[in-house]
Amino acid sequence: MHAETGREMQKINILGMSLTDYSFKEAIGITDRFLGNGSLNTILFVSAKILVGAGSAAKKQAWIEAADLIVWSDAEIVRQAGVMAKNRIHEVENQEYFKEILRRFGRGGNPLYLLADSEEELEKLGHDLKSFREDLNIAGAGIVGGMQAEWENEANRINELAPVAIISRMQFEKQAEIVESMKQFLNAEIWLALDNEMIPDSRRVPLLRKLLSKWDHHVFQKLLSESRRMNRQDEKSDRTSE
Repeated sequence: MHAETGREMQKINILGMSLTDYSFKEAIGITDRFLGNGSLNTILFVSAKILVGAGSAAKKQAWIEAADLIVWSDAEIVRQAGVMAKNRIHEVENQEYFKEILRRFGRGGNPLYLLADSEEELEKLGHDLKSFREDLNIAGAGIVGGMQAEWENEANRINELAPVAIISRMQFEKQAEIVESMKQFLNAEIWLALDNEMIPDSRRVPLLRKLLSKWDHHVFQKLLSESRRMNRQDEKSDRTSE
């Protein structure tokens, strides 16, 4: 993993993917430009676990790189990228971007549409969001399972309501497939595709999930170390062949 330094926006190479790390202020500015620009823009929340899962899988990497804006849901990513600014790490740890977006939605009364892959998960998503901002205007909510007809029915409901934002929280692969398939047909301004383990208030994260997160970080660090080692070997081989 390598980060270009010397400016707020940083280009980061992560396990073969070229991604951009935007500061909180920059990400908010980009989101403001998305609103009202006439097209649906996707905002993907990415954790170390998601990056580990993408690994060398070209399709998963393509899903990540196709997002209009990537927001880290895991501070371990910026740490491993060599970002030393404590305020940047705090922005990610405290989920400042997500909280600010919810604040704006609440204050503005913007209609929102929630998506999940089961009734139970949809209820949890609504509860988690409302526990952070009671004034959110949840205009509609729906379940997208494995049937294409379900996706089409939800698309029709979303287009009738024309919400400002869609907020979904599902397992990464399934969510990525749904975003890829439905995005071009939906009448909304932004789509927040949350990491399926995200909770707005990190103080409420269960202990087991915290322990699993530590394991994900360990695997992430191990993969990065291996990637760096292989890159060094490639560079050495290139110099030898010259």
